[in-house]
Amino acid sequence: MNRPVEIKVLLPLVQEHISTHYSAALNDINKQIQLNSYIEKFLRDYGYTVEGYTTEELIKKLYSEMAEYSVLTPFLGRDDVEEINVNAWNDIAVTYTNGRIEKLENTFFSPQHATDIVKRLLHHSGMIIDNVSPMSQGHLPNNTRITALKAPIVDDEIGVSVSIRLLHPSRVNRDEIVKSGNATKKMIDFLCMCMRYGVSTVVAGATSSGKTTLLNALLTTIPDNKRVFTIESGSRELALVRKDESGFVTNNVVHTLSRPSDNEAYDITQEDLVVASLRFNPDIVCVGEMRDVECYSAVEASLTGHTVVSTVHAFAADAAHMRIALLCQKRFPIDFKTSLMQAGQAFPIVVYTHKLENNDRKIMDISECEILPNGDRLYHTLFRYHITKNDIVDGRFVTEGYFEQPEFISENLRRKLLQFGVSHTELQKFLEKGADYE
Repeated sequence: MNRPVEIKVLLPLVQEHISTHYSAALNDINKQIQLNSYIEKFLRDYGYTVEGYTTEELIKKLYSEMAEYSVLTPFLGRDDVEEINVNAWNDIAVTYTNGRIEKLENTFFSPQHATDIVKRLLHHSGMIIDNVSPMSQGHLPNNTRITALKAPIVDDEIGVSVSIRLLHPSRVNRDEIVKSGNATKKMIDFLCMCMRYGVSTVVAGATSSGKTTLLNALLTTIPDNKRVFTIESGSRELALVRKDESGFVTNNVVHTLSRPSDNEAYDITQEDLVVASLRFNPDIVCVGEMRDVECYSAVEASLTGHTVVSTVHAFAADAAHMRIALLCQKRFPIDFKTSLMQAGQAFPIVVYTHKLENNDRKIMDISECEILPNGDRLYHTLFRYHITKNDIVDGRFVTEGYFEQPEFISENLRRKLLQFGVSHTELQKFLEKGADYE
């Protein structure tokens, strides 16, 4: 006896049956085989079918709805997926790493169904979303970051809106950045030299411009005997630990994550971790992103002689220091000109990354901020990507350009690099103009 029904009608019937008779199977991820067999038995006993599904496909679909993440499951953990945006329960867009955006034909069954699945996603990090807390942030174990909003922040008929960022920390290295045309070898070697020899650096840019990818690639070049202490919020994007063939860790890295709590008194903030990092005698402190008062501690750490590298949401060098100064004001509101001067002193090298309209990511410029005797800031554009063409060809956006080296580093920065161990031969490479070198 066949009893054809729609999948959205069948799902609650199966869930109620399994919850009543086999609840343990729903709460144990190791009981996939048992859960599948219970679903199959239910379908066979009651004769339910769904048009367009074989029995095997229907079991797999019901299992995904009950123990996984419904229509999101096939895209989570994929190397070629960068972001999943749930604009509404019936509007889901997937952004791939090549920039392509695909709207999914399969969606959730209802606003409530979407909300239930998102609650399951957030459960992994101990976070909740409900009427009392309609905004929530969490993460999955495979470096996936989740930001979710529900009614009343979004309309009731929307159900829930979610941004799911899939982070791929170890996929890109310095050679691949050069090979893909994001920068020249000379530019990357210059940044590696600065980071290796004590020049604090900040990478500025918008979301998805490649800030953290670049930072991760640069940090992998740090010698094994140098200690790197990383600080991130929510989920870990940096992956710096190196192991040999036997599994022995060869470098010296401490990865940390801030920890929010329902009770603010028990929060472990990025600011707390910056302060704690200095007790570990680090050669480099990496703050994954400066977005709040931890910025002040990062600036103070750099000004007191530590090498600090980080990212910030800003546009190019001047705007990056403006943003850093504004964040510092939240902790210690001093004269703003002084705060700007300190931001420039703390992070003399600013790298600006950008995602072009054709989805290429470029280092648009690398600048040095020189602090003059009167406290003013003087910016030197050391490297720059010069755009020569923006056009649409056969329906596709085409951008062309070239990298150039307009200026050299200041005499002050030359002296600092020599003081911290850079050889005259290595330094001389960057005092000769040219797009690249061998």
